[in-house]
Amino acid sequence: MATLAERLNSWFADAATPDAVGRLREPSTSEVAQAISQDPSHDVTISRSYLTALRNGSQTNPTVSVLSAIVKYFQSRDMSLPVSVSALIDEEPPARPAQSQDGWATALADRQVQSIAMRAGQLTPELREQLLSIMDVLDAKKSPPSGDTGKPAGDKA
Repeated sequence: MATLAERLNSWFADAATPDAVGRLREPSTSEVAQAISQDPSHDVTISRSYLTALRNGSQTNPTVSVLSAIVKYFQSRDMSLPVSVSALIDEEPPARPAQSQDGWATALADRQVQSIAMRAGQLTPELREQLLSIMDVLDAKKSPPSGDTGKPAGDKA
């Protein structure tokens, strides 16, 4: 059962974007607090220290307006996780399809996999096809086809 802090931290991780060299960078607590406080569409202001307390679990009962402002910030980002007040406070997260529960969740938790996926998402469809072809070649080299003796072609030993 995930806590408010765990869900909030997962949103920060999900909102990560590539920096100038392609590494994933989460928005900082300070950046998020400032963006929420400067948003003219609501009257909520939130300090970095209060948002930090929500993230570390020392504050566990924010107002609905604070939750709504946090949700609004993350809804403006490109997120893969569900972003709503109910997703943030529900005791049980919505059930994931069975396919996600086997290897997908584990694979997507890896930062390198996230970085590859984020960068691939910014490519054109043609470049994505090329990337998939390269990955297919790498997969083929990783597991030789059945009957392969591991010797170069032309070796008759």
